[in-house]
Amino acid sequence: MDKKNLSELVRDYWENPETVSIIDKNLHKIEIGAVCKYLTSSDYVADIGCGDGVATVEYAKKVKKCVGIEYSDFLRKRASVLVTKSGLSNITIKKGNVLKLRSVGEKFDVVIVQRLLINLLSWKDQQKGLINIYNILKPGGRFIMIENTNDAFLAMNEMRIAVGLESIPQHWHNRFFDYDKLMEFMDGKFQLLNFQDFGLYYFLTRVYVQMFASFRGYGIKSIKDSIIDQADAAARILFEKFHDRVKISGCRAFGPIQVFVFRRDQ
Repeated sequence: MDKKNLSELVRDYWENPETVSIIDKNLHKIEIGAVCKYLTSSDYVADIGCGDGVATVEYAKKVKKCVGIEYSDFLRKRASVLVTKSGLSNITIKKGNVLKLRSVGEKFDVVIVQRLLINLLSWKDQQKGLINIYNILKPGGRFIMIENTNDAFLAMNEMRIAVGLESIPQHWHNRFFDYDKLMEFMDGKFQLLNFQDFGLYYFLTRVYVQMFASFRGYGIKSIKDSIIDQADAAARILFEKFHDRVKISGCRAFGPIQVFVFRRDQ
């Protein structure tokens, strides 16, 4: 399939009302909490690929001003409705594409992306997106990147296979980062300040619980045993209280999604 047709399929996917960016709401809360730790009351923030605005509203509660940038018309409308309902006056929702950020015309203290860059069509596009983010950050500004890497995804699937579970497939429109290639590209542009994975949560929800409870499929069409919801909520509590005490050895990170906190070089 050529790039144009694939691009149209991805666009249609995100305009579909049945599409769910992340069905694991507990994981989403953990992601939001991880980002909020690095926000301050004086920050001017751009949340690129803000989706339905759930995270954007939470970020806005922590900062001076927040701009949510979303390419999908459907998701942007949902975000605007949510912002209105929130009653917050420091949020603006704009149409935009991480591959075309010149029209933003502003510089930010913080740029956030949350599982956005993995939806681009190629490593070349991902590099372009990262350069565009660099260009809209103030010198010394922070780039908080919640994205997926192949090595940590493989580490999780290797453990699943070892206990008799099937591998979780990578979704058709995702292109996870090669960690070493990513860090090589970022060198000279950004300094890595902090890093965090969600290893304990992934171990509990994607390995331990699924040894006796079933979860199949993606999005709203997924089928799961009722205990999964209770188990995920409990795993979130355990993660929030104890994740800094638990490290899964033998791998750089465990579970596909990680948080990278970078500072733009001067």
